[in-house]
Amino acid sequence: MNRLASDVECIDSKYDVIVIGSGYGGSIMASRLARAGLKVCLLERGRERHPGEYPNTVLEAAEDVQMNIPELGHEGSRTGMFDLHINKDISVLVGCGLGGTSLINANVAIRAEPRVFGDPRWPKALRDEINNAGGKSMEALYARVEEMLSSRPYPDSYPELPKMAAHKRSAEAMGQPFRRLNINVTFEDGINAAGVPQKACVNCGDCCSGCNYSAKNTVLMNYLPDAKRHGAAIFVEVSVRHVERRDDGTWDVHYQVLDTGREAFNAPTLVVTGKIVVLAAGTLGSTEILLRSKERGLSISDQIGKGFSGNGDMLGFGYNGTPELDGIGFGHRAVGTMPPVGPCITSVIDMRNQADIRDDLIIEEGSIPGALAPILPLMFQVAAATGGTNTAPQHALSQALREADSLLRGPYHGATTHTQTYLVMGHEANTGTMMLKNDQLRIDWPSVGTEPIFQTMNTRLFEATSALEGISVKDPIWSPKIGDKLITVHPLGGCVMADSAESGVVNDAGAVFSSNSGDAVHGGLYVCDGSIIPVSLGANPLLTISALAERCAGIIAQNLGLTIDYSNKGPIPPDPTTRKPGIRFTETMKGYFSRATALDFQAAADLGKKEGSSCKFILTIVSEDVDAMIASPEHAASTIGTVDAPALSARPLTVTHGTFNLFEQDPNAADTRNMKYSMRMVSEEGRSYYFYGFKVIKDRPFWDVWHDSTTLYITIYEGENDKGPAIGKGILIIEPEDFIRQLGTIDATNTRNAEERLATTVKFGRFFAGVLYDYYGGVAAPLHFADSDAAPQKRRPLRAPGPRFYPFKTGDGVDLLLTRYPGGTKGPVMLAHGLGVSSRIFSTDAIETNLLEYLIAHGYDVWLLDFRSSTALPASNTQYTADQVARFDYPAAVAKVREATGAASIQVVAHCYGATTLTMAMLAGLEGVRSAVISQISTHMVTPALVHLKAGLHTPGVLDALGVESLTADATSKEGFFSRLYDRALTLYPVDADERCSSAVCHRISFMYAPLYEHAQLNFATHDRLYELFGAATIHAFEGLAMMIRKGHVVDAKGENVYLPHLDRMAIPICFIHGAENQCFLPESTEKTVEALSAKNGAALYSRHVIPAYGHIDCIFGKNASTDVYPYIVKHLDGT
Repeated sequence: MNRLASDVECIDSKYDVIVIGSGYGGSIMASRLARAGLKVCLLERGRERHPGEYPNTVLEAAEDVQMNIPELGHEGSRTGMFDLHINKDISVLVGCGLGGTSLINANVAIRAEPRVFGDPRWPKALRDEINNAGGKSMEALYARVEEMLSSRPYPDSYPELPKMAAHKRSAEAMGQPFRRLNINVTFEDGINAAGVPQKACVNCGDCCSGCNYSAKNTVLMNYLPDAKRHGAAIFVEVSVRHVERRDDGTWDVHYQVLDTGREAFNAPTLVVTGKIVVLAAGTLGSTEILLRSKERGLSISDQIGKGFSGNGDMLGFGYNGTPELDGIGFGHRAVGTMPPVGPCITSVIDMRNQADIRDDLIIEEGSIPGALAPILPLMFQVAAATGGTNTAPQHALSQALREADSLLRGPYHGATTHTQTYLVMGHEANTGTMMLKNDQLRIDWPSVGTEPIFQTMNTRLFEATSALEGISVKDPIWSPKIGDKLITVHPLGGCVMADSAESGVVNDAGAVFSSNSGDAVHGGLYVCDGSIIPVSLGANPLLTISALAERCAGIIAQNLGLTIDYSNKGPIPPDPTTRKPGIRFTETMKGYFSRATALDFQAAADLGKKEGSSCKFILTIVSEDVDAMIASPEHAASTIGTVDAPALSARPLTVTHGTFNLFEQDPNAADTRNMKYSMRMVSEEGRSYYFYGFKVIKDRPFWDVWHDSTTLYITIYEGENDKGPAIGKGILIIEPEDFIRQLGTIDATNTRNAEERLATTVKFGRFFAGVLYDYYGGVAAPLHFADSDAAPQKRRPLRAPGPRFYPFKTGDGVDLLLTRYPGGTKGPVMLAHGLGVSSRIFSTDAIETNLLEYLIAHGYDVWLLDFRSSTALPASNTQYTADQVARFDYPAAVAKVREATGAASIQVVAHCYGATTLTMAMLAGLEGVRSAVISQISTHMVTPALVHLKAGLHTPGVLDALGVESLTADATSKEGFFSRLYDRALTLYPVDADERCSSAVCHRISFMYAPLYEHAQLNFATHDRLYELFGAATIHAFEGLAMMIRKGHVVDAKGENVYLPHLDRMAIPICFIHGAENQCFLPESTEKTVEALSAKNGAALYSRHVIPAYGHIDCIFGKNASTDVYPYIVKHLDGT
């Protein structure tokens, strides 16, 4: 289907209607008000994703989770699809993405009982309307929604579903009504009511992790494309913070653009203005926005946040019963290889017939997404053992056998396939309260889990499970031992409808009351989602929320004298546009400007500084097609952001319709290019300004590259373009610390995988560096450089299982990565790289068999660690010490592996800097490592004369004093003059005659460290692609190593001997590997280490192998390392 979201940098400054949120309420409001002819903008904080892009493995699902946790705040990506709000009494799971919770709900379109609307908490106007029409007004609204959502029961023509048949069996045993439910699922290929093509359901059961088959009728499939078709502009990854009323009665919506790096610069909010604002961000989102708006002075009712309801939700399971139910989704398994599961929920035991409506409840069966399948056997076993009640103890033996089958053969066998999932809904007191604490939404509802209805539900679930002869397992968190906690997927209330502000937040049309009493409302401010519902519905709420949204949209249009055209428009034409890999980064520049525009730029900036007229922008620069950007003569990208210029406005101005040109040829000057910034700025007062700035790139000495590439000459005009009068002139610059932050924000967009993401980033970086080389370089002697323009090389597939990624954070806040290759039951073994490289040294495809593949072939569960010196991580661009790696990176990494595997201890293979820091970590008290293989260096250091000379001359310290923050081995064909001269000079660096070559990368490696390998041990592919393996290394790391070389052993960053006194902490089996020809650290280094350790702990724990004809890192990726070196590693690991 067509992509719906527009690029956020294209957002206009003003709209008739701004809808915040894209769930049922938001999508309906956007569709209907756009059909009424209004200019509509919809803002959604999540990402746009389509069928085929939803998670279907545990790892993918875990990466898509975000959590709001008391005391800890927010964890995970702010655009993660599974948005879990953890609270003391009741937690909430909602969806985040274009389509809202409709992306992950169970599709159930059930009408609320008519008696629900008789509750006096509903506004009188709504109750009267329903009563006067004999209920037909709500029925008509329900019918309109059902038509748009294509709601229908599971068809008889489809395969019989065991879980539905079992549910019917439970209903009959309970003597309660059973029926199939209307669900928003498509069962025939075709065009839906909104004109969007959809496919028939494949019965995969993965509705709640996102439908990858285009069969689930989320609002992404109907209301949202209908809104887009009728002119609504949709923007994603936009998080609204608060709304503010302007003096002219319009509304400012303050927002942040997510995942752009703006948070690295503490960027202010951006602003878009609307005549009408509809809050439809969900029960939690809309309430949070209004609470924050109230804190900032918006006058609304004190009832905001009150009346929260979990809709009486409770989960339960009928575990390990007699019938096989096939209640676990396919996940990543192919259609046709699994028995049909069915849509998540298909039927209901409907007990909404009690004398007292508060006793009504329904029980629905469900399926569990296949993405969660691997964790289910153990989870259910523990839950049943600790909180389950066996309804058929006579079947205990067969139950035990099925349980063992699940544990041994997996979730699609035994007990888990005999498990029924229940979702129960009823009526609780809806007396929860939402509030802001430390700017985070929190829910307070003491003892909600002790309400009698939940015990009634548990009793009913026991009855339902009894019919299946299973073990009744209640919601694991609903237990007196932990405070009878609950979780809901149907949050309601917080901005409840009422007759007046004394009892609610909005009126029957969703208009927000403007004070704490009376029925006066704010003109143009509405709420329309589950938050306005004042009672628990006792049934899935999506249909009622949608019906009320249809009603509110109709009232708004009627009040404006507009008519909504509900006619069907036929199929939506396909959009042939395809998304291309793009690039995005955020930068900030600061300086001064003056209104004295007759002055030159420098004089104007100096005057502005004297006057205190500062100017600062934070811009996100976005190219949606990096190839087109590079190929185009204009090299154009778009910009969005803010400009802080107090002389123009007391508050930051919002940038709209901005353009950035990277290295555009200057038509008026020879051999000159410009970086140009052209953008419209809008103040919160509504005034428009135009900003134009340029940087000059021309043929100059290399030392001018920093000044030229970070100095922006700016002119500010009044009005929307440069045709207005110039009112400001000055200069902005990039500070070095801001440039470092900017590097961390560079991100590839619209990419399919990590490799494409990396390739896109590298392509952009090489283009940038290449142009600077052309203008600041000159001619250098011919050397072999990595070809920046070469087509990607064909890669051989690794003989290893698919990687699983485990990002984690150290105790000092650094983001690191573990990559797991589960090759067997041995280990787990963690591999740690050296300095200026990454874990790729263990997995390079340039050799026939790498260490990863060798360990996989021998049955090991392998974990590749990228710690803070890894060239694959942003952290490598920071300054750090070996102590930090030892005391923060290793403990966090070992803990992560142990946590993920459940292993009591792990094994480690560490090379060079990784081996040194592992040694320091163990000497500092690292726990959880039972054995290790240490390559080349450990506690003691003996170096060749030249290496010792560089250390003795304090070379890294001198470079640090000169402002050199890192050294890099990356020498490409687009280097600048200094780099060319540097590379030329390095040809004079002394190496053995048989180690000379023409590779500039190789020369840099030898200078940075020492000759690291014997050329005879490298094949052509490895030597030709050294640039893939080596990168930059921080000067502080070199300084630390130099100090250790001078001392002859490991020391801390201050040079203190804090490690060697604790050799007893290395009393574990360790195998030392050393290349006989190592010219970086002589073999005597590990010889001294073994002598010292043996004297302290006994020689039996240690072995050492000196590898003939090998140097340093060729022991890791030498062409014959798999026969000459790796066997020693595996022998030691197998024995320990």
